[in-house]
Amino acid sequence: MMVGMSPTAARDRLLGDLDDEQREAVLAPRGPVCVLAGAGTGKTRTITRRIAHLVSAGHVAPGQVLAVTFTQRAAGEMRGRLRALDEGTGTGAVQAQTFHAAARRQLAYFWPRVVGNTDWQLMDSKFAVVAQAANRAGLPTGTDNVRDLAGEIEWAKASLISPEDYARSVAEIGRDIPFDAAKIGTVYANYETLKTRREGMALLDFDDLLLHTAA
Repeated sequence: MMVGMSPTAARDRLLGDLDDEQREAVLAPRGPVCVLAGAGTGKTRTITRRIAHLVSAGHVAPGQVLAVTFTQRAAGEMRGRLRALDEGTGTGAVQAQTFHAAARRQLAYFWPRVVGNTDWQLMDSKFAVVAQAANRAGLPTGTDNVRDLAGEIEWAKASLISPEDYARSVAEIGRDIPFDAAKIGTVYANYETLKTRREGMALLDFDDLLLHTAA
């Protein structure tokens, strides 16, 4: 219960401006809750109110809650809403970050324990490395071509497809690709090789943040 508020007042503060479906999601029993809704339907409000409800009811500690989203803007909005609900709930201590920011923080902590003394660096852009990988594979390295190749690498990594399995995977699903599948697979393999222990340091892209953290 929110400190300094009656149970009725605390409940009204969290639920008063929600519709029936939002209220149901906020008050659902502890455990996973899936909210499927379009843009502008109040998903962020519902999620932050659910966090506030669980924290104020003593079901979870605010410092052990991590809210994740896709963009910095959305993460900032979520933090703002949690701070607005902080009085009497403690939601101001809840962390709200993007998926990549949360993964980077976890990786910074666990990397030395898992990998050892090899340092890692997050690439600001993969463009130069993809261009070098394409050049090694004998493909043109114009801006549009490198962008298309980078997009294919990102798609493959997000789909958990290795360089060795790329050609087979795109053939199975009939994916429209910018170059010969075997060539793209070679570029992908070259790219991963160029990132590995480069100048004594492992280079990671944003996809690697999620993949290494999940592993």
